[in-house]
Amino acid sequence: MAAFRLLAWIFVAIAIALLGADGVTSLETGEPVMRSTEFMLGLIGIDGAAIAENSPGGVSQAIRTIMGLPLWGVFGVIGVVMTLIFRPME
Repeated sequence: MAAFRLLAWIFVAIAIALLGADGVTSLETGEPVMRSTEFMLGLIGIDGAAIAENSPGGVSQAIRTIMGLPLWGVFGVIGVVMTLIFRPME
């Protein structure tokens, strides 16, 4: 359980770092910048559109929706949910 709790906090920390990066970029350019999950995966060589296109039925629409969200939101939600699930019980 401790490993999952650590992983959850790492996800939250990554989400905060990505949110900060979007904030700094927004201040530099003078207009709001929100990098999508698809864009960030493209930076490391993963084609998010191809993943969504080759997925079956309803999964394809769910993946397209996730690819359109900012990556800090995806990591943040996963991290917070994991933090709540794997919290220490008294």
